[in-house]
Amino acid sequence: MRRDRGIRRTPASEDIPVREVDRQNGLAARRNGDLGEVAFLHKATELGLMVAQPYGTMHAFDFIVQGAQSIYRVQVKAAAHLRKGLYAVNVCRSQGGKLRPYLASEVDFIAVYIISEKTWYIVPVREVVDRRMLMFRPKGFDGRDLYGHYREAWHLLREPDGLVFG
Repeated sequence: MRRDRGIRRTPASEDIPVREVDRQNGLAARRNGDLGEVAFLHKATELGLMVAQPYGTMHAFDFIVQGAQSIYRVQVKAAAHLRKGLYAVNVCRSQGGKLRPYLASEVDFIAVYIISEKTWYIVPVREVVDRRMLMFRPKGFDGRDLYGHYREAWHLLREPDGLVFG
């Protein structure tokens, strides 16, 4: 009889929360990413934006969004938990085994979904060029909030050049 080496099997009858299993298997980030993409599709469509998803996984962006007069490439990121009072969001991609920041030639906007707050940030790529991580303040924070003006800034995807502020 053959023995399984180093593999811990969880009996189906054991009651383990899905999130705990994900954490053990390193899948929590992927689950958050999937949830962020589905939430983006729902929200953008609800707001009347035309949304398309490119075929394959070789693109630097998750969605193509048509606003009033323009088409934008949008990369969706998601975070669920506070770290030292902030939501940390990786804004880089893996290429050739290395993490590298997004370029303006690859993406137009980074849409960041804070899952636990059901809050969106629509951040122009110019804010993330040369960065690998962005930190977001929770709702109700009284101090300086570097990205606060991008919170729920869906209008940026509707403006003719995407960067018009009112």
